[in-house]
Amino acid sequence: MKKNISRMLAATALLALVGTPLLLAEEGEGAALYAKKCAMCHGKDGVAKKLAANSGNFNDAEWQKGITLETVVENIAKGKGKMPKNEGKLTPEQISAIAEYVKSM
Repeated sequence: MKKNISRMLAATALLALVGTPLLLAEEGEGAALYAKKCAMCHGKDGVAKKLAANSGNFNDAEWQKGITLETVVENIAKGKGKMPKNEGKLTPEQISAIAEYVKSM
């Protein structure tokens, strides 16, 4: 019984050590891409600038509740309003990383 508990604790610790950097790397990529491709209109903090005036504020709890990750991915890929499409400019993984970052704001 003690061996099983020790193994479970060791496995949990190993998973935490290995998994955490991977999650941080993905979040870091989304944040970096957002800063490079999106912040000029949508603001570093997710508050839309004049150029994206009709866009929601990404850090607004009501906006976050009202939009799905899939919709954010679609808007980034296909564009919306004045926002150009990013399909073909960014990989699907990059688009997903930005969308996940936006949803984390």
